[in-house]
Amino acid sequence: MATSHIALLFLVSVIAEHRTYGEKNQLPGSLGPELPATEHVQDLCDEVKHQFLEQSNVKVEFFEASRYRKQIVSGTNYFVKVRIAWGQYVHLRIYEPLPITKNKPRLDAFLLEKRRNDPINYFPVNRN
Repeated sequence: MATSHIALLFLVSVIAEHRTYGEKNQLPGSLGPELPATEHVQDLCDEVKHQFLEQSNVKVEFFEASRYRKQIVSGTNYFVKVRIAWGQYVHLRIYEPLPITKNKPRLDAFLLEKRRNDPINYFPVNRN
């Protein structure tokens, strides 16, 4: 009985946390609205930058998150537009596990050759 109460409290706290970011109508599993990047989103990008550089073999002048969308799953998928050079962008798919797991964010996929005005859309995990 105590375990179910703890699970319920955890679920309520996760939902409350997501509601504080202005996504009050976002259903779990759906892709939220495109928003300006936050400090947290930039921190996530900084954490996966080395993974991106190794996997893409792309040279970057900058690594600045500009906009993002997120998808609430068992953790959170962030779809982030990142400026890597003047007029050049990439889209990153970053998975941030639930805090209780104590696992670090990971880069699940990326799209190259994007531009400033390209919309951020859902794209699948790259299973290489």
